[in-house]
Amino acid sequence: MLDPNNSAPPAAQALTPPAPADTPAPNAPILPGSPPAALTGLPGTALEIAQLLAAGTIDTAQAGKLSKAGNISTLDVAHALTTLRAAAQPQADTRTDAEKELDRDFGPAAKPEQFQIRYYTPGQEPPVIPKEVKDFDVTARGWMADAGLPRELGNSLVNTLSKAIQHTHTLTADQREAYKDSENAKLHKLFGDPDKLEEALEPARQMIHELDQKRPGLKEFVRAHGDHALFVAQLVQAAKIYHARRKG
Repeated sequence: MLDPNNSAPPAAQALTPPAPADTPAPNAPILPGSPPAALTGLPGTALEIAQLLAAGTIDTAQAGKLSKAGNISTLDVAHALTTLRAAAQPQADTRTDAEKELDRDFGPAAKPEQFQIRYYTPGQEPPVIPKEVKDFDVTARGWMADAGLPRELGNSLVNTLSKAIQHTHTLTADQREAYKDSENAKLHKLFGDPDKLEEALEPARQMIHELDQKRPGLKEFVRAHGDHALFVAQLVQAAKIYHARRKG
């Protein structure tokens, strides 16, 4: 498996930071008593709610209620609003020719707010997102943005890990060991004998080390969640992009 320190294989646990204390659900109605006149139906996406916020049609309290009513993540709304505001301010293309070529080869490097990470089932978020969750969200998005990942690969990494966690979080210790052995076998089948596997993993370890220097916590995170074979393979691909962008 991929261990940032090249030691014993890590164990996949959970995507999210430690769960905060339960927060009681509000007793307020889902929607304001008198919805804005311009609002003729419930928005169906985070972007639609963000557009209403940006236009001043609704305030933040109403946006929170609309998100709850539509089972939409308030974090997604916040990131969509950030993206809308950034898009409203045209910026000159300052990329070098080498950076443009890399974007053509791998896809444009995404900004932190463009990645999609969910920490709660839509509609079941606490009224106030705990600080530790917000802090982790900033860090996780920063890791992917610092690596220069395109949005699709970053979102795929998150999706792969989330599904793996759903499978592993209830396993016993013996079952976890069997799971690790099974995932290791998949990696050997994909990359070859132990020497070839180590050769494939080394650039990913280097990437993780360097990203951890900037935003501490990535080594620990991968050590705790790095068993899934597809997740590891995606990290190998991420490392190719990371190192190519550094050379460019």
